[in-house]
Amino acid sequence: MSDFNDTSNFGTRKLTQNYQNIAELYVKSSYFEKAIKTYEQVIEFAKSYNYYDILSFSYQQISLCYKELDNYNQSKNIILDGIDFFSNLFHEFEEMNINLGLAQICQILKNLYNLLDDKDQYLKYTKREANAYINLAESLEKNTQNFQKIASYYRGAGLCYKEIKNNLIESASCFVLAGNYIEKVEDYSEAAENFINAANIFKDLNNFEMAYKHLVKAGHNFWKIGDLNQSTECFLNAYDIAVEGNLEFNRYGIFNQIIQGLSKIAKKGMKSKQFYTSATLILESIKFYEQLDIAQDFFLRQMVRSVYRYYYRAANLKKIGYSHIVHSYVLASLSLILDGKLGKAWKIMDEIDSEGNTINKYKELIKLIIDWVSEGRKVEFKKFPYNIRRIIEGSEEIMYILSLFKNLQPPINILS
Repeated sequence: MSDFNDTSNFGTRKLTQNYQNIAELYVKSSYFEKAIKTYEQVIEFAKSYNYYDILSFSYQQISLCYKELDNYNQSKNIILDGIDFFSNLFHEFEEMNINLGLAQICQILKNLYNLLDDKDQYLKYTKREANAYINLAESLEKNTQNFQKIASYYRGAGLCYKEIKNNLIESASCFVLAGNYIEKVEDYSEAAENFINAANIFKDLNNFEMAYKHLVKAGHNFWKIGDLNQSTECFLNAYDIAVEGNLEFNRYGIFNQIIQGLSKIAKKGMKSKQFYTSATLILESIKFYEQLDIAQDFFLRQMVRSVYRYYYRAANLKKIGYSHIVHSYVLASLSLILDGKLGKAWKIMDEIDSEGNTINKYKELIKLIIDWVSEGRKVEFKKFPYNIRRIIEGSEEIMYILSLFKNLQPPINILS
């Protein structure tokens, strides 16, 4: 069986593929009888030279042609013929312990059984395909030259087990092994994807600790290749998992990663003049920085100033939608109030050169806050009139900035 899927006879394989292409043209032209006859020739070639991928495809295409001709019995029979042929091969390969061949034959058989809606046989060969991949991985010597191949086999097993509901723990374990091995050869992107796959399954199994652990590992791997967006998303998801699972976790470590990621993404956005996105990202990072035990007012104020600068620039660039422009002015104004620059905060609102019910409410909101802060009164949500509370509730960003007034008492400077 050394010539499994043999491609050494290039001319013969090319000839077989040419017949296959002709058959495809017949299918596209709705000449289904001619397509069937041509595919039958392809099957003869493919059987003679062990082109199992072409053979499997041809059985499926003939079945499709019979369906188009409303001959459903023949459509089913041709699939059964294929199953019969590949089942014999399966037993041969099993006796000879040819795991690579077994994996491919199992994949073909499960797909053929799937066409017959035979779920039991589909799952049977899915599990056997997974076992073949694991045997392949375990048979290889554990060295640098083989790590990538070992990882691919474990990933293949993980994908198979994922289809079997009562084998999810095996699936997650295989993804972890795949991630660990591919990480050894510094393919950090692929490692991260495997760790994410594992984490998602662990979450489905309510194993929050393992889900958290592998999302963090994925985040670190994405960070190594400079993929800030995916890295930060992994750390954010890890944080959500920790909260949902009520876990004890390294708050400083995870928050620091989130803050760094959001800040770096914001800086990149600023360079490309994506100021609205940058400001929103910094606002997100403030949420996490606030929760650090080492959080200091000085750094919070610096971040708030950045929020003002970016929202103000976003509004002035006028490259965002009008509602976002108004929103940017409001957020910039609120950030200035937090920084104690009350006069400048009101001037920004004066720059909105249009009128309307919503804009008037925003201006009323800013005026109320400026008045309260200048009088040394607390800024509390419940103190706002009902119509203002409604507009505050419509913006997560405004709600959050208002919450900062509890922890960050603005130094009052009415003239600035």
